[in-house]
Amino acid sequence: MKQKLINLDSTIYEHSFDKTALESLRSLDGFDTVTNFILNWTTIKWHIVQLCGSNFYVTKESCPELYNMVHEAAETLDIDRLPKIYTQWSYNINAMTTGYKNDTILTIYSGAVDLMTDPELTYIIGHELGHIKSGHVLYHVMAQFITQLISSTVLTGKFLIPIQLGLAYWNRMSEFTADRAGLLACQDLDSALSAIMKMAGIPKRYFSTADPHVFLEQANEFMHQYGDTVNSIIRNISILDDSHPWTIMRAYELVKWVESGEYQAILDGHRGKRCPTCGHFVALDQDKCPICGRKFD
Repeated sequence: MKQKLINLDSTIYEHSFDKTALESLRSLDGFDTVTNFILNWTTIKWHIVQLCGSNFYVTKESCPELYNMVHEAAETLDIDRLPKIYTQWSYNINAMTTGYKNDTILTIYSGAVDLMTDPELTYIIGHELGHIKSGHVLYHVMAQFITQLISSTVLTGKFLIPIQLGLAYWNRMSEFTADRAGLLACQDLDSALSAIMKMAGIPKRYFSTADPHVFLEQANEFMHQYGDTVNSIIRNISILDDSHPWTIMRAYELVKWVESGEYQAILDGHRGKRCPTCGHFVALDQDKCPICGRKFD
C-alpha cells in the first residue's frame, strides 16, 4: 500500500542534472527580462483558453476514477492544490502540464489512460505533478514559446538563442526530477519502468509479457557502451531539438537513484499517519491534528 509523504520538499529529490542546468539557465544575460516578457504575453493566455476549449474537462462527476487517481497522487506527493485536469485525444502514451501564472493544467492523453495499468498511470500523473511541485511549469511554457520570440521584432534572435538552448537543455534535465516524483507517487519501480518501456515503443501485443528488467538490461548495456564522455556529448547534441531525454537514459537514472538508497530514505523520512477523525495525514511525531484538533494517544 502506498504511503502518503508528509512535509515533502521537492529539493530533496531533485536531480543534480536539473539543478545544475537551472542554475546555468538563470545566470544567462537577459533571462529575467525574457521571463517577465513571456509571463505577460497574450499568446500564452490564448494557448490556455484554446486548450480548455478543445479538450475534455475531468471532474469528480465526469471521470471519478481518473480524478481520484490524480487527487491521490497529489496527496501522496504532499501537493495541496490540484491542477485543472483535462484529457486529450491522442494515442501517444504521455501527459503534459502547462499553465499561466497560478492556473496550472494537467492534460492526460487518451493513450495513457487506455494503455496503462493504474500504477503505470499513477507514475505518469506523478511525473507531471512533479513538474508542478518543483516549479517547472513556467520554464516549460517558455521553452514552448521561445522559438516564436526568436522571430519577433521586439527581441533579436542572437540575444535569444543562448536562452533557447539553455531552456531546451534544462527542459530535458528536468524530466529526471519528474521521473523521481513519478516513482514517489506510484511507489512501484517495476511499474515505473514498464511505463517508460511503453513510452519507448513496445508493441501493445507484448504489454502483458514484457519484462521491465529486460528493458533495464538494455539501458545498462547502452550506458556501458555509450556512456563515456565523448559519446555523452554526442548524445546531447543529437537530442538538441527533443523535449525529453532518451527513454533508456531515464530508466537508467531512475534505477541508479533507487540503488543509491535515496529513494528509500525519502519514504522512511516522510512517513505519516492518518487522523482517525478527519482523515488528514500528519507527521508521525505530531501529537495533535492541525485540521480538526484531535489529540493522538
